[in-house]
Amino acid sequence: MKPAAPGWAVVTALGVSLILGWGTGYFLPGVLGVAMERDLGLPAGASFLIVAIQLGLAGLLAPRVGRLIDRRGPRAVMVAGSLFYAAGLAMLAASPGAVMALLACLVLGIAAAMTLSEASNAALATLGADGARKRIAALAAISGLAAAVAWPALAWAEAHWGWRVAVLGAAASHLLVALPLHATLVPRGSRERAPRGPAPRLSPRLRWLSAALTVQVLVGSSLLANMVAVVEALGMDRGSAIFWASLAGPAQVAARLFDFVGGARLRAMTLASIALLAMPASILLPLIGHVLAPGLGAAVTVPVFVLCYGLASGVMSVMRPATLIELHGTDGYATVAGKVMAPVTFAMAVAPVMFAPLLLNTGADVALPIIAAICFGGFLMLRRAARGL
Repeated sequence: MKPAAPGWAVVTALGVSLILGWGTGYFLPGVLGVAMERDLGLPAGASFLIVAIQLGLAGLLAPRVGRLIDRRGPRAVMVAGSLFYAAGLAMLAASPGAVMALLACLVLGIAAAMTLSEASNAALATLGADGARKRIAALAAISGLAAAVAWPALAWAEAHWGWRVAVLGAAASHLLVALPLHATLVPRGSRERAPRGPAPRLSPRLRWLSAALTVQVLVGSSLLANMVAVVEALGMDRGSAIFWASLAGPAQVAARLFDFVGGARLRAMTLASIALLAMPASILLPLIGHVLAPGLGAAVTVPVFVLCYGLASGVMSVMRPATLIELHGTDGYATVAGKVMAPVTFAMAVAPVMFAPLLLNTGADVALPIIAAICFGGFLMLRRAARGL
């Protein structure tokens, strides 16, 4: 039997895989959406259903995929996921209309369940608990580059050859890059670790953790997907709103790097609690600043809000798997993670669509306090999960 790949080789391979997965799935409509809608005869904005369908189906499949990873090992599952990604993207590129595009989205949803963050974290968990948090932080930092890599590449391909060739190129990247990485560097894992039959029920502590993380992602995805509109609603012009909103991404990556370098000095539940408390505080900051110090204006309070929120959100992207490992350990991680993270992934799919009408119809003065209150509820749930630590 060949020796297992070194831990950092596994992290790098999974990081490249996640850049391709998120970049050619979640971020694809951001560049190619308009051309796809025009060519396929879809209404404006319909291409973003690709994201909702992918993540919604991935959330529904997460418990089954988690059990499969524990039984068959992450390598076999992620290799199959690469094939599903290539097939789904090829179907999308060849779609003559909405029906085949919908079928392609369903195939991409299966691929997402088998290869994206939860599957990758499960692969890292097979390396053991020692150093797990550093590996998770490094993986999160690498995967944070997905948009920065995918958007320019997809835009360049579309400008030269059209959106269909760009999507075919994305399909080829999964066959030529992700598939070999999964087949050679992702751990095989121990087979038959998960017993057959119904998956065990989550403990009360893990149910509270799942609820807290679901609330955090519901709020986080709502804001991050609509950050430009939020900043505009707080009083900035379009150009300034785009500039400041775009800094949320680098702030997230900076937070992940911070945890990689020195964040492990704090327990995962402690750091997650700090981040989850900082999120509603940062959301309310522009509104409180407008009341207490109207002279400051949006030019001061909005940038602080975006950067603080981005930092807290970046910390939580690492703490989601880290808190689960802290409460449960790495043995049978994929099965438990599939059940804990299923509603989290589903929340990621529906949140942007739910928040946009709320912001449009009520304005920032009402919408932001509502989601801040929801986020604070998530903090209370997390503290309930942390009892006894």
